[in-house]
Formats: sequence, structure tokens, C-alpha cells
Amino acid sequence: MAEPRINSVLAADFGSVNTRALLFDLVDGEFRLVAQAIERTTIGSPADAAHLGLAAALAKVSETTGRRFLDEAGRVIRPEEDDRVGVDYFIITASAGPARRAVLVGLNPHGGIAAARRAIAPFYIDAVAEVHLDDGLGTKGRLNRIIHSRPQLILISGGTDGGGRTVLLEMLTLIREALSLMPLGRRPMVLYAGNSSLAASAREILSQLTELRFAPNIRQAGGASLEPLQTALGSYYDDIMGSARSFQRCAALSDSGILPSARGVETITAFFARSTGMDTLTIDAGSAKTALSLARKGLVHTAVRSDIGLGHSAASALEIIGEDHVAEWLPFHARKGELAQYTRNKGARLASVPLDMRERYIEYALLRAGIGFVSEGLVELAGARVGLIIVAGATMIGGGQGALDMMLLADALRLEGVVQVKSDPFGALPALGALAAAEPRAVVQLLNGNVLQNVGTLICLSGRAAAGAPALKVKVRQGTGERSQHEISAGDVWHLPAPATSEVELRIQTRRGLSIGGKRRLRLRAPGGRGGVLIDARLDALAAAKSMTERAVCMLRWYAAVTGQEGPVAIPESWLGEVE
Repeated sequence: MAEPRINSVLAADFGSVNTRALLFDLVDGEFRLVAQAIERTTIGSPADAAHLGLAAALAKVSETTGRRFLDEAGRVIRPEEDDRVGVDYFIITASAGPARRAVLVGLNPHGGIAAARRAIAPFYIDAVAEVHLDDGLGTKGRLNRIIHSRPQLILISGGTDGGGRTVLLEMLTLIREALSLMPLGRRPMVLYAGNSSLAASAREILSQLTELRFAPNIRQAGGASLEPLQTALGSYYDDIMGSARSFQRCAALSDSGILPSARGVETITAFFARSTGMDTLTIDAGSAKTALSLARKGLVHTAVRSDIGLGHSAASALEIIGEDHVAEWLPFHARKGELAQYTRNKGARLASVPLDMRERYIEYALLRAGIGFVSEGLVELAGARVGLIIVAGATMIGGGQGALDMMLLADALRLEGVVQVKSDPFGALPALGALAAAEPRAVVQLLNGNVLQNVGTLICLSGRAAAGAPALKVKVRQGTGERSQHEISAGDVWHLPAPATSEVELRIQTRRGLSIGGKRRLRLRAPGGRGGVLIDARLDALAAAKSMTERAVCMLRWYAAVTGQEGPVAIPESWLGEVE
């Protein structure tokens, strides 16, 4: 029997601060985003019931579209009825809530454990400890590590099917002893994804002590195979979220269960890498979490930090990153305790915005440093030539300064070459990733339609040149046919506004010793967007600044260039004095 056709899709995404509702429907035979709404997430005190925020968001969508989604019992009406009541499919994704704590157990850190670390990242599971043959610990030390880590999940990997059994059996025995020493109500679930010939032994050794689940061996003949394990992790995440008091009612409404937002984003990152042939990076910087996904060479790598954000986690982000690293991006000496006070205020007043230029620089400095810090955990970025970046999360899309956002990305990621930048202003990526398995046709149409927006084209120069020396010449042909020529100096940025509906033709020639992605001559058609075209020729100008005055002059000049500020750049005198 054929599956019912999906013509309308309702999606809800629960973030730490906001709950989004999105309605996708057929318009002239193709899927489009037709309505969206945002309400505050209602988890935690006082209500601790996610469905209240969802109901408020759906009420807004109903008001906009005239469409009713819920019946008298509060259930989503499915399938869509003839009078356009209800929808055919309902998706729930979430990033809200604390990360789960996991201990990874295996034979060596570079085989099954490394693969397990990659597998758990988009499920908001933190690897708080690892136990393996190269950990330098004896039996007692490993036992203490497992117990004192207070895990909610133990993930076992290692060994090839039909391979050696003795060492992995010893690890299973060790886990049994650790479980027996934990209180009954606090024992972690165990997920076994190791040598399949030992699955029966794992069941015999562990199943009487805790819940035990199985996934196919993560180690296969051709290398690591993450998909089967991630399917098991998705089921685990759905069960955990569905049993949480906050989400119990929501879980019962969904056709997809509750899926982690980062997993959906990871799926869409891989789609763009395949369809464009470019290394693709997505960045979701939120209030509590920052997540980066990189797709290249047919693989996807994700790094998530649940303690680095610009709201709930602002204070912990500052502590982890360090005030000195954040201060590197400030054009003034921070007063004693100023950064700590700012991050505490952000955590207490999540919807607050910077009150003045000084606070705006602090916020951007924290965001730059946070993205840079998380990117260091994505070691695969070191060899990537990123051609497409998609930014998501309120901290990256809320300001509307596209060229400023592109300059921030260049700082945080040390980009090279030509990079197209898009944004996800409606928070649709998690939903589209979740929808891909059920209705891939809709996902392709939406991504090619009105869901993403062009931010612009970022062109990053590489090499060495003295500040102020000629760096490159660029000839511009606008979509209107207007032509111009410009010379850009080392140590500067140059911004060309270009509407999203236009395309700009650029011919660039760099001076000797400088290049753009290894090329001295470049001809390209750059799509416009809210950030237009940004050429970054700053090179190492900031590192070369010998005083705070020089740094402030550089940073305020760059800010003026990318925001369209005219007239001389004024530096507040209070910014330049030394602070005790």
C-alpha cells in the first residue's frame, strides 16, 4: 500500500530561549514556507511544560493563515482535511535542555572511540570521560573514572567482528563492577556498538544491572560506519526527551518523535556539500549551545559545546575561553570584572541587547572567541577549503549586519579564498533535516526556494604585506552594467553593497606575495545579499598593532567600512587608558 502523500508539514523547534513553529505548504505545486511564529520556550520554572509555548506559537500561525491545527483535546489534526484544517505531517526538533553525560569505552582512542565521539556529537551528548587501553590507568583507576564521571550513558565500541575477544570482555566485566557500585536509580543506560560476536556476552554480563541496547558494530571493514549507531542514538534521544516532564505532551503529538536540532542541521550540511561540491560549514550559535557541522569528502563532522553560548551559557563561555582570548577582539581595555559582569547580565536577561557601542564590541568579541573555540574541536577544519557557510541561531542572524557578520566569520575561522555565506533566518534547518527521510522532494524545493537567504560573498586574502601597501585591484561590473575600479590596501576591508536579487562580476588581481585561495588572478560572479561583497585584506594588521590606540583605530575603521558609516572614526578617550 502506498504511503499517504505529504502536502503540508508543520514543524516545531524548541530552543533554550525560543520555540519556533513553521508551516510548509504547497504553493503552485511546490513546497514553500508560508508562515512562521516565535514564542518563548516554556520549559523550567514555573510551568515546565513545552506544549504551552508550542500552543502559543501555533496560535500565531493560525491567526496568520486562518488554519486550525489543534483539536479540542490539544492534539495536532492529521491528516489535513478538505477545508484546510490540520496538516499531513508534524515534526518536532529540540536543542533545549542539558546535555547528557557519557563515558566512552573501547580499545584505543583512535579507532572505535574516535568514531563514537563523532557519532554522539549531534545528539547533545558530552563525552565526559574515556576508558581504553592507552588511558594510562589500571583497573582501579578505570573503575573510579567511570563511577566519578556520573554518566547517564556508557557507549561501548571497539574490536572488529570476529576479532579478539579477551580485552573487550575485560572491559565488559569492568563496566559490570562499576554499575554494581552505583545506586539503582542512577545507573546509566549502556549502548553496545562493538564486536558483534560479543553481543550475547554483553547481554549476559550487563543486562541484569541496567538497561542495555545494541547497535551494529561501529568498526566495519571499510572503516567506521556511524549511521546505524546514530539511528540507535536518535531512538535514545527521543526516549529521553519524551519521558522528560517538560516534553511528555509534545512527544505524543509528533510523527517524527523528538529529534535533536543539531542532527537535522548535520543532514542539511551534508546535502549542500553533495549538491554544490564545496566544503560546507554550518554554524548555529545560540543562547546555551554552539554547534558547528562540517561536510567534506563525503563525511560530516560536528562539534557541539553545551557550555558556550551568548545567553544562558555566556558566563561559562567566558570562563572556559578565558578573558584574555575574548579581550583580543576588543578595541579598549576592559575594566576589572567588566566582562564577567556583562556575561552574568546576559544569562539573567536573555532577551537583552547591547546598550551602547562598548557592549556591542563585548558581545561580538565573545561571539568571535566562542565560535573560534568550538572550531578548534572540529579538527577537520584545519584541512578544509570552506566554500559555503550557513549561519543560524539568533546571535548570528538577529543583527541584520551582513557584512559585519562575514567579517566576524573571517576572524573566528581564519578563512581563506572565496566563501559564499547564507543564513537560516527562520530556524528551518533542523526541521528540513528531520523531514528529509519522509519527504526529500519537499526539502530540495524549500532549500531552493524561500527558506535560506543570501548574506553575501566573502573574499579573504592570504600572504604578507606591510599595512597600507597596495594589496589588490578589483574591477567591478554591477548587474545594472555600471563599471568601477578600486585599489585595496593591506590592512583594510572593502565592502560593496549588492542586493540579493543581483549578481556582481569581479576581476581581481593581487600583488606579488598575496593570493586568494592560492590564486593571484580571479574572475568570478558573486551573488549579492544583505551583506553584499566583502573583500578582507586585513592580513595580520591586528596582530601587528603595537598599542591599544593602534588596535582601536584598526577595529573602528573596519567596523565603519562594513556598516557603511561615513565620516571620520571617533575613538572614545575612555577606551584608550590603561585599566588597573
